[in-house]
Amino acid sequence: MKKYILIALVIGLVHSTASAQMSVFKIDWNVGFPMGDMSDFIEDESYRGFRIGGRAFIYDYLSVGGEGGWQVYNTTWRGTQNIDGNVDVSGTQFRYMNMYPLMANIHFYLGEDGGMRPYIGTNAGVNFINTRTEIGLWAVSETSTHFALAPEIGAFIPVGVAGAGLNIGGRYDVSFKTNKLDMNVQTFSIFLGFIFLN
Repeated sequence: MKKYILIALVIGLVHSTASAQMSVFKIDWNVGFPMGDMSDFIEDESYRGFRIGGRAFIYDYLSVGGEGGWQVYNTTWRGTQNIDGNVDVSGTQFRYMNMYPLMANIHFYLGEDGGMRPYIGTNAGVNFINTRTEIGLWAVSETSTHFALAPEIGAFIPVGVAGAGLNIGGRYDVSFKTNKLDMNVQTFSIFLGFIFLN
């Protein structure tokens, strides 16, 4: 039930951008790098990620909005791992982590309309994380819901087409540990995308 309420909230935030005096629709491609505890489970970077969202400007220098996304991490690991504190399993493991963040955000901007707009902001919401480990014929999969924060810095850069531009930047995501997944899932990502202003 909480998941559906949060989805409705983010959709409402994104929809509100359509009727705002000025709004931004964006879609970004993300390259993610595991950090902290997560890098012990998956150490390889991910080039498979995207985010889509919208922002409505309350003032010329302040926006609120929402976004959702998907990022896939995977790695191959060889060795012995303890499962559930009872069983040691040895062999080649294929580890996967799929993340589905759903967040509201607030951003502050520099610059003027029509020019480059550097910004700093933060995202807060939930991250639905599915972890899967495959070894031989066996697979262990778990899905958990985490409170998540993601400060970011970036810039809107206008291009030749009126109302269009590029979105570039970086962000640090942390999804806090739960009973199902006893680690803080931390990533750093850089992103490049397109924006459309109206």
